[in-house]
Amino acid sequence: MDKSLNEIMKTKWMYLNEDELKFYSLGIFIECICLSVVISIILNLLFKSDFMLCMSGFTIVSIMFTILIYKRDFFDEKFELFSPDLLQGTNQGLILFLFVSSFLVSWGFFCAALKYGLYNAIAFSLAVCFPGIFLLLRRNVYSNENNNSFYDGNGYHPLFHWVLGITVGSGPLGVSLTNFLKDMFVKGSFLNIDLISVVLALVLECFVLSPDVANKILPFELKRIEGMKKFILISLGLMMILLLFNMII
Repeated sequence: MDKSLNEIMKTKWMYLNEDELKFYSLGIFIECICLSVVISIILNLLFKSDFMLCMSGFTIVSIMFTILIYKRDFFDEKFELFSPDLLQGTNQGLILFLFVSSFLVSWGFFCAALKYGLYNAIAFSLAVCFPGIFLLLRRNVYSNENNNSFYDGNGYHPLFHWVLGITVGSGPLGVSLTNFLKDMFVKGSFLNIDLISVVLALVLECFVLSPDVANKILPFELKRIEGMKKFILISLGLMMILLLFNMII
């Protein structure tokens, strides 16, 4: 190997050979662990979260990221991580990284919400994990074949919809799911108004993560930046309505 570790880390992932990829993966793992330590310290300071509990989950996610990096060719064959025409990553590849990132966010929410009770921790961690799983299952909607103008500033952008999904998950879906779990396991009540609230929140979650469906309903084009801005405002408005609904019930 002629390159130093510093040179390897500065090289684009798609151009590394097998030997260089091993060192690159090691560098990514070290960076992930360092980031995990920082996040764990912040959670400990803000929410009194157990440092070792935080690190245990973040270490697992770091390993997941490292495997994704190291098994580049395998995942490229399965998910088309790279576009030979654009000489860069694809939307499908981005979604795969967002999928793994969802577990990072989910564990962070679990550790933070554990201060307020186990049901809160479970509900919010499941709610914010949902967008990554949903995007992975519907990744063809965001594929480069269906979004040829994506790199010109248009097209369905998976990152935007993932962030919107996380926002909904950390808002109405997390709140309604918490109330539902408490009703089911504490009060022994299953069919109640909180179940309706969960269903409505899930519908909104699926709506913000399905631009192809929203595009057929709304009178503007979601593959355009201006249309996406309007969609974000509508989504946030619906989210606030659901939060108010949860407060009223």
